[in-house]
Amino acid sequence: MRELPGSDRRIIWIPARNTLKHAVFNLPEQLTGKKRVSALKLKIGAWSPFSDTRFSVTWSGNVASVFAWDGEALDRRIADKGYNPTDCEIVPEAYIRQPGKNGIRLVSCNEGIEAQVWADGFLSTSRWWADVPSQTEWSLFVRTTGASVNLAPPAVVEPIWLENPWHISQTGGTLVNQIIRNEHLLAASVAILIAPCIYFASEWASYSTMRVVTTREISVVEDESRATRSQRAQALSALETTEDLFSLQRYPHQIQIMSKTHSLLQGHSVTLSSWDYDDGMLEFGLESEQDIDTRVFITAFESDPLFSSVSAGTRGNRIVMRMNISTIAESSL
Repeated sequence: MRELPGSDRRIIWIPARNTLKHAVFNLPEQLTGKKRVSALKLKIGAWSPFSDTRFSVTWSGNVASVFAWDGEALDRRIADKGYNPTDCEIVPEAYIRQPGKNGIRLVSCNEGIEAQVWADGFLSTSRWWADVPSQTEWSLFVRTTGASVNLAPPAVVEPIWLENPWHISQTGGTLVNQIIRNEHLLAASVAILIAPCIYFASEWASYSTMRVVTTREISVVEDESRATRSQRAQALSALETTEDLFSLQRYPHQIQIMSKTHSLLQGHSVTLSSWDYDDGMLEFGLESEQDIDTRVFITAFESDPLFSSVSAGTRGNRIVMRMNISTIAESSL
């Protein structure tokens, strides 16, 4: 946790960057409002490795930039420091420091170094290292952004800390909760709410008789239709959930992918040292005390319908395997 300007009346907890996972998700254009949020939660649930996933998100149209973390583990860390987790607003560091505009920058975090790629004020890519990345590590990162691999690492910068988070949405932090925790927004909101209350109070006397009659009539109608409306709401909710699952769950669950990977690696005396999966793209590292013939693994994974475009490279003393994951429809053919 870090002391910020104006933080004496509320608690903003900034989790360590190495405890967060970042990804960008594209949602269908036709989804808006609650449907869009539900669809995003489905995608995050399939991608996240945490059993209790919580997240913060910023939007650019229907593209979501998401930081996710292990909710149970973070609650324990907050409690260990003597705070009540329900009193804390969880804000990733990138969302409470001055955001970028366009391009790539290296940021000095509370712990470690974070590479950020910005496009019109939207955080499109984030990568964390414990120390300033080497030229090789930087080239591998830049290649994923589409920029020139010959680009040298920029100087490390320290964006200013803001008094309030600049992002617009986070789970467990509704708009009402964010207003309550911000004294400036709270004062403005109270003023806005008081004005119509005064007006409607002055009109109450002239409409009181009409209101009593109307309320009684509405109550009768509601009692007669309550069961039908409840059944209809449940049916619509179940239909929406089913439609979301069928339209968005394009790839097999990550647990299925990991299980298939382990089965293909059995008998080769290798250790799985890293794992990075993101919406159809898989990269993992292998280590072994023996020499590794990557052609064996490329052939094994290419022969399985779940994997395609398999390639291998080296990173230090590790073998790095990269491949695409087939969609559920493709892998079932």
